[in-house]
Amino acid sequence: MIASACIALATGAALVVLPTRTITLGWIHTVEKTRWEEDYAASPDGVAITEARIEAIGAGMEPPSSAIRDGKWWRYRPLLPSLPSVDLANSTFAEGYSLCWNSECRPLAAIAPRGQPVSIAVSECAADLPPEAKVR
Repeated sequence: MIASACIALATGAALVVLPTRTITLGWIHTVEKTRWEEDYAASPDGVAITEARIEAIGAGMEPPSSAIRDGKWWRYRPLLPSLPSVDLANSTFAEGYSLCWNSECRPLAAIAPRGQPVSIAVSECAADLPPEAKVR
């Protein structure tokens, strides 16, 4: 069991531990050209998806019947257990992902080049960096 769990990105042979317990993963749907976001949290059992949001309904973007319209978003909570990791497509054929934590966003490509396999995982937080610290 991990004493202090942080979100980590497994990128090939590297493990990049982010100084946070939660992230928002965002991307633009390749066909509908609308934003999709998912919130993830580090838990003792692995990576938990806590909420998903879709700006518009379209091809391959139908929210479940439990989704609620909130401003520009369809919001819902996916009914998935915590997972050991979540693999990202990270394709070179689509716009890249963005990662947000501690009120700041950055492209995933700043951490892992597009086309490189990336997984969201859980790891021990760095001992010298509190999980709430901001990364610049």
